[in-house]
Amino acid sequence: MKMEIPMFRFPSQRTVLVSLFLAATAFGLIGMNVRPAHAGPLYSISQTKSGLVGSDPLTGTFSQAQLAASSYWIFGGDAAVQGSPYAFSEDSSGLHIGVQATSVAPYAGFYALHKDSAMLSHAVMSVPSSTVPSGYPNVGLYVQTGGVNVNYVVCGGTTSSAGTYWGVALATGGPTQTFTYQPLYLDMSANQALTRDCTVVTNGSNYLAVYLDGTQVFQSSSQNLGFQAPFQFFIETQTSYTGAMFTGTFKNFYLTSSDSVTVTNMPTSSTAQIVSSSGQVLASAPADGSGTATLPIGTFTMPLTANIQIIQLGVVTGSTASPVSIWGGDAYSVSLLGAPGGLAGASPASGGPSPSVGEAQGATAPSSGAVAQTGAVSSTTAGHLTGISTAPLTAFSLVAAVGGATRRDSDRSKSRGSSGSLEEFLR
Repeated sequence: MKMEIPMFRFPSQRTVLVSLFLAATAFGLIGMNVRPAHAGPLYSISQTKSGLVGSDPLTGTFSQAQLAASSYWIFGGDAAVQGSPYAFSEDSSGLHIGVQATSVAPYAGFYALHKDSAMLSHAVMSVPSSTVPSGYPNVGLYVQTGGVNVNYVVCGGTTSSAGTYWGVALATGGPTQTFTYQPLYLDMSANQALTRDCTVVTNGSNYLAVYLDGTQVFQSSSQNLGFQAPFQFFIETQTSYTGAMFTGTFKNFYLTSSDSVTVTNMPTSSTAQIVSSSGQVLASAPADGSGTATLPIGTFTMPLTANIQIIQLGVVTGSTASPVSIWGGDAYSVSLLGAPGGLAGASPASGGPSPSVGEAQGATAPSSGAVAQTGAVSSTTAGHLTGISTAPLTAFSLVAAVGGATRRDSDRSKSRGSSGSLEEFLR
């Protein structure tokens, strides 16, 4: 039987070329959908302004005497005026401020105060125990007006016999005491952490936002605050517990001029983004009509270490040369590589960085970004501490939110508000 064996036929040269062309086209189209787009850099991005106003990690080694001589902090409180026990020191775990109430002085507080023109303030705060037998000892970060009245916002934690609770409140008053106390947020969940991270953002006029552990718990752009710059920033321990000294711990204090980063001189139809070293996009915003993008970063602990990039049609066309330390209020500008004058595109920004929604009105922050350490003599912000002719107003607590109405009084005032109970507040 004759068997016919099929033979392999080579395609013509034209068929091969057409097939290769179609395969290359298909591969290119598929590749565009499964791989990030890359291109040679067209733009460079450089910093034009630092938003860091002042910073103290509060992890040095300082005795009470050394801290009392600090050029950055003013230490005081009604505990010193009324003879209540108090103590403060600093080590690698933070700044420790302890205070104890007495039968003669049932409310006592002691603080570290810094005055400056800044929009964002931040501190990590710790209470020493989840419960106390009686009273309402507390820790807090206070942002108070630089004017004569006792107007402030506080973020902090209060410990009672029922547990430790964290919250935010707003107080207004006269020259010596508060008249109204408005809780803005209160976390009453059980078994709360004894250490929490708090950020307060305000322009002192209409805008107020507060973050706890990176989560925004309050935000409003319709406040009627009337704060005057420079603001007074307190970190303070207060107590109505007479059984022992209650010691709060504070660390990682910093101030910035804004809660956002601006990128100016951006090309038309581009987007700015902040990208972590792992490739995560932390913030992103398109360029507006003036070529400026505003990137909010108030939710993050600063500084961020990341790259700032420019994206066009899904392609990275510009980036900082390497990861940079980013603070709120930082400003960056885009430049076309090799172009004279650094113009990036058809719509360059004309008036510099745009202020964020809550930028401090009339406040001028130092541009050097120098870090001020506790006890350091030189500081770009130390000059604001001079000329204080009256005793600073002591900050008061979240006792009003957790335990009833209280007043925050100045050191010169002998009267203190009476604290109610937790049950009274919850009724």
